[in-house]
Amino acid sequence: MDLSDLEFWALLTIAILGLFVPVIILWWKGHPIMSIAVLSLGFWPGALILALWLRHRQDL
Repeated sequence: MDLSDLEFWALLTIAILGLFVPVIILWWKGHPIMSIAVLSLGFWPGALILALWLRHRQDL
């Protein structure tokens, strides 16, 4: 994988935003954020690994 690839950095940016946006929205509305933060931290790495694995599989 070439780290200078624009698609990779775009995917990483979207994934990071997907991690923080739900937490920020709940915090802004005054709701407790611990449950959504734990879920985001739990599912985000798995989704990123799956996306990278599928990208690697397409390159083969």
